[in-house]
Amino acid sequence: MDNVFAEIKSMLSMQEVARFYGLEMNRAGMACCPFHNDKNPSLKIYDDHFYCFGCGATGDQTGLVAKLYGLRQIDAAKKIGADFGLGLFDRGIAVPIKMAPNPKYEMQKWLGEARQTIQEYLTTLYKWHRDYAPQNPTEQLHPLFVESLHKMDYMEYILSIVTRGTEDEKRELYENVKADIEKIQKQLDSLAMENQQRMRRAI
Repeated sequence: MDNVFAEIKSMLSMQEVARFYGLEMNRAGMACCPFHNDKNPSLKIYDDHFYCFGCGATGDQTGLVAKLYGLRQIDAAKKIGADFGLGLFDRGIAVPIKMAPNPKYEMQKWLGEARQTIQEYLTTLYKWHRDYAPQNPTEQLHPLFVESLHKMDYMEYILSIVTRGTEDEKRELYENVKADIEKIQKQLDSLAMENQQRMRRAI
């Protein structure tokens, strides 16, 4: 038990843990800090620790999870062990810690997931707009082409807020359009499944 923190550091890099819990890093290893109102990335993810140049928050792998979830260090270690399946704790101790995460972290995690969903959906809309465009004025419009017409501008606007919006704009988005993004993700999942089935039939 005394060496569990060292075990976690030897088994998981700081970058792996940061990504798993929703921090998005740029090429320089910088991320928006979830511990203060950070509009530009000020938190540096090193190999074995993190440090925020804005608010001074710092720590290692378990320190990050402890701060994100409001846990003691040992409970953060248990959560990491359970989430990554490390098997560091015996007799069923390693169970997910069911505590409310930091609201700021929750929003940042959702924004990262939403950006991926919107970008994938926009790529699909662009393809539909190109592939199903009518070839003459009398041709009946394909439903997927109509969907691209109705949704492209709106999704480009949402993406601009997710990537470049103010903190207030992002929070408003987080509070008001989560259900819409979930529906889009379900639609994308369904399309992916249909494509897989088509590929199996073609083999």
